[in-house]
Amino acid sequence: MRAMRYQIGQLVWITTSYRRDQVYNPPALVVGAYEGEPRIFTQNEAENTRWVAEEGLLTDWVYDIMYEGQIELGVSPEWLRPYEPVE
Repeated sequence: MRAMRYQIGQLVWITTSYRRDQVYNPPALVVGAYEGEPRIFTQNEAENTRWVAEEGLLTDWVYDIMYEGQIELGVSPEWLRPYEPVE
């Protein structure tokens, strides 16, 4: 297991694993961190497990974030990057 990248209370940008220079506004707030599988399909655990295996995503630290007033669970660190003001 790798070290946790983000801390609870930290602001992060949501991005993609294939285009790290693109971020989605506004930044998100990390509200939880734990070891687990990323959650892509939050309402379908079987489909989520299949997709995670096909994509080769490893069990690692995942993060619960608050984004636009909603809580997103089990976000992979591949989809986040540290917050830095964008000009």
